[in-house]
Amino acid sequence: MLNVKLHHLSFLTENQNSMVDFYQNMMGMSKISHPNDDVILQAKNRIIHFVEGAKNTLNYAGYITPDIESLEKLRSRHLKAGLNLFKSPSPIFGDSAYAIKDPDGNRLVFGYSAEKTKEESSMAGRMQHVVVASTNVEPLINFYADQVGFVISDIVKKEDGQITSCFMRSDTEHHSFAVFLGASNKLDHNCYETDSWNDIRDWADHFAEAEIPIFWGPGRHGPGNNLFIMVKDPDGNPVELSAEIEEVEQDRQTGFWIHNERTLNSWGKGLLRVD
Repeated sequence: MLNVKLHHLSFLTENQNSMVDFYQNMMGMSKISHPNDDVILQAKNRIIHFVEGAKNTLNYAGYITPDIESLEKLRSRHLKAGLNLFKSPSPIFGDSAYAIKDPDGNRLVFGYSAEKTKEESSMAGRMQHVVVASTNVEPLINFYADQVGFVISDIVKKEDGQITSCFMRSDTEHHSFAVFLGASNKLDHNCYETDSWNDIRDWADHFAEAEIPIFWGPGRHGPGNNLFIMVKDPDGNPVELSAEIEEVEQDRQTGFWIHNERTLNSWGKGLLRVD
C-alpha cells in the first residue's frame, strides 16, 4: 500500500477565466497565486492549478505522503520498480517532489507539504479521487498496479471479458484513482468527498441556486458504495460530490462487476461511457 492521498489537481483549459470563475463561485475556492499565466485556487482540503492548454486534459495529479521520510521511501520504491522519475511540475509541493508518466502520458506527482489549505469556512468537500479515460485500459492498469503500487479494489468487465473500469486505492479508501474505457484519452472526472449525505443535499441546493443542473444522480455507485451527484464545469468535465466511500480492509480481494447501469448506479440510471 502506498499510503498517499490525492492532494491537488492540475487541469489544462482553453477557457481559463470561465473555469476559474466556476471553481471560485461554485466550488468555493479562492485564488492564492498566479505563477506565470497559471492560476491556483484553493479551499479547505482542495486545490486546483489551471494551465493554458487543450481542455479535458489532466495536466497532473498531486499525491501527498504523510511525511518527508515516506516520500523518500516511495521514491526508492519507484526507482526499484524501473519507473522514470521526472522533475515535478507542481508549484504546490517543494523541490523534493517528483513526477511519473503513464503510458497515455498522464502525469502523477508525489510530494510532501506541511502547509495546510485554508481553514476558513467552506462547504465540505475534500479532494478525493480523479479518473482518466483511455482507449486502451489494460496497459494503464498494469502500470499503476505493477509499477506505481496502487491496489486494485474493483474491476468492471463486459460479458466478453473486456475491462471497462478499474478502481484503485492508495490508502484505505476504495479508490483515489480510476481508469475508464473511453472513446479517447482524456480527463473523465474529479471528485470531492463530503462528510455526509446532508452535505450532498446542501451542494445540490447550492448548484440549484445558480441554475446549474445535476446531470447524474443522486445515486449510489456499486464499486465504492458511495453516494453521489455530478455537475459539469465550463469545459464539460464532470465534477462529483460524494459521501460514504467504502473503507477497504488491507486483505480485501479484488471485486469483479458486470458492466451495466446497475453497477454504476444501484439506484437507477447509469452513465455508461461505452456500450
